[in-house]
Amino acid sequence: MDELLQEMIAPAPSRSDKARRRRLVSTFAIVALAVVGVTALTTSALFTDNEEIVGGAITTGTVDLSTSGKLDFGLPATNLAPGDAAFATVDVTNSGSLAYRYAVQYQATDVPVPPATAPTASLSSQLLLKSYVVGTGGVATCDHAGTDAATPLAAAGPSLVTSGLTTFIGNASQGAQAGDQTLAATAVQTLCFRVDLPTATTNEFQNTSTKITLRFDAEQTVNNP
Repeated sequence: MDELLQEMIAPAPSRSDKARRRRLVSTFAIVALAVVGVTALTTSALFTDNEEIVGGAITTGTVDLSTSGKLDFGLPATNLAPGDAAFATVDVTNSGSLAYRYAVQYQATDVPVPPATAPTASLSSQLLLKSYVVGTGGVATCDHAGTDAATPLAAAGPSLVTSGLTTFIGNASQGAQAGDQTLAATAVQTLCFRVDLPTATTNEFQNTSTKITLRFDAEQTVNNP
């Protein structure tokens, strides 16, 4: 009886009503999907632009010291007598792009004169080594005429150091030191080296020989007080 009353109050929908309802739900779903599709299409179609800036290359400078490479004292270096002096020039070139300061160290090495197989006496103990700048601010010539009355840039001896490289011109320690020589990029400086054998040198130093080694050390001057 209750079921009969329920059907009289709210009768079951007909098959045609169910089909209409399904079509309505499908229509709403299609419309909703279409709206989503239009929204997505609109978002992806926005105008955009971008730009990249490429900076110029950052390049470091160079410190490049070179020399003429030979300390050739020439005559009378091979027949030096007490009271004589021998002279040699060395060109120091800044082949780099940065200005630098440089210092020079030296070492004397006694060597045998054939047919001797060992030095017969230490000639280095008698020698005096001096250096001068040739040109602007220095001597005009690297010889007696140029250096006899000039004040040397640096001097060592008599009795040159043989135990290792030792400070001569300036100082190889980092930073500006007294006596350091400065050289602009692409510039050249000529140094004159003079070796003297004092008149007091005794007979035991006949037929003896010494070689002198020079070491040049350069460092940038910019940002390096």
